[in-house]
Amino acid sequence: MIVDTMSAGHALPKGLAIFRQLLAGIGKAELVLAVASLITVVVLSAAQAFLRYFGGGSLWWAQEVAETTILISYFLGISYVFKTRQEIYIEFAAFLMPLGVQMLMFIFEQLVTLAFTLTLLWLAWLFAPTMLNMQTPLLKLPGWVPFFPLILSTAMIALTSIYYCLFGLWAFASVDRDESIREVEQHGLVLRPWEVQL
Repeated sequence: MIVDTMSAGHALPKGLAIFRQLLAGIGKAELVLAVASLITVVVLSAAQAFLRYFGGGSLWWAQEVAETTILISYFLGISYVFKTRQEIYIEFAAFLMPLGVQMLMFIFEQLVTLAFTLTLLWLAWLFAPTMLNMQTPLLKLPGWVPFFPLILSTAMIALTSIYYCLFGLWAFASVDRDESIREVEQHGLVLRPWEVQL
């Protein structure tokens, strides 16, 4: 459960708080799937190495499954990192600005992210007929299977950027100007990494 650290006068509006809780649940599921996928890759790789070294054979399907699970781990991990705002920022210039300008930069960042993710989703839509007519080479899975982690994580990042944009607009209008941008962000984080338990 995520506890809002804001004072009662600065509590998130109900709709925004519900949106945040929904995204937090999705983020926890993403983290579990990403970790499970990474464990699967490690186990498959170890099994392949063991079978080749000691048994002279291999699991013929392991590479295709490992490639797909790597994609799941990578893209769901990216979405989780975006929800917890752990991506790398270069904020030296931003920190020199007043809080109001920093908040506007925060909102602009979300709008750029949203534009990028919507462009990716649009391109996936255009490429969908090709994906639906393809199959994976070994297991003959539908062609959309390897692309699904990218599409899912892109949609989740788009939803998260909408939330952060709405939060930024709300915070710009209602947060005290004597706080730092980091303190403001803490009020609206979808997930705090130290609160997530697998």
